[in-house]
Amino acid sequence: MVTQKLGWGGLLTVIGVVLVILGLVWMAVIFPAMAQISTGYAHTYYSDGTFSVLNADTQSMDSFPVELALAQKANGTADGVLFIHEKSTVVNSATGTDLSAYYGDESTLAIERKTLKFASIDERGRTGYWSPPMGIGQGTSFAMYIDSVNEPLTATYVKSEELQGLKVLVFQMSASDVSLGTNPQNGLAMFANTTVTLTIESKTGTVVDQNAVATTSMDMGDYKVPVLVANVGWTDATVADMVKTAKDGLGMLFWFQAVLPWLLIGIGAVSLIIGVVLMVRKQRTAAW
Repeated sequence: MVTQKLGWGGLLTVIGVVLVILGLVWMAVIFPAMAQISTGYAHTYYSDGTFSVLNADTQSMDSFPVELALAQKANGTADGVLFIHEKSTVVNSATGTDLSAYYGDESTLAIERKTLKFASIDERGRTGYWSPPMGIGQGTSFAMYIDSVNEPLTATYVKSEELQGLKVLVFQMSASDVSLGTNPQNGLAMFANTTVTLTIESKTGTVVDQNAVATTSMDMGDYKVPVLVANVGWTDATVADMVKTAKDGLGMLFWFQAVLPWLLIGIGAVSLIIGVVLMVRKQRTAAW
């Protein structure tokens, strides 16, 4: 038997070394792999708000309520990159008219699973973060890709608050007069102004609320004319869903990042010490 060959001291020493090594490997390799975005990722985010659109006949803005859905689903991986099919739809909630042909979008994202940044092979050449990184704080800033301006914008800390029993940080991104190219119908230059506010659970990097105001304008030479103003934010149901996701993520971090590896290391260290003490006593007894 193993105990007869090694003795209890030797056995406990081996077990202690194995547990300490396992704890270190868990922190360095196993947990980071667990913390990556899942290859089975799938989520739909719902928003509502208002669109104001330029009426060409009256030269005034027509406003109407809208409901938006952003459906994302992973559909493959390659060399550490996760491909996510993304489809956004827009509906006039007052009339039920589907406006997705005008304001919707569909594409495949290429995201680095470890960093949550867009990969160089992204089909539209998007750059920056797809989602906030884990472990952000008040002094943190990060560049996140924003569709309304087709480029990454720097998110900076605004304030700390509490949302549904969860401590969160509010970050904001903004940009003015970002070129969108030219209008295909009249050749006039198009520009965008946007402000995006993110409410984030800092340890997991989970966005629990999002609001955005984006204005698309047409350059008339001496002045710019707004042609679309979108003021939208996540629905209460989506916010509640993401708060739950953040709380679940915090639980995972507590048990699998903090408790489990240090428990393994602690038990291993105790076993190692006891094992060494028993072996020393055995040697002294044999010497007598």
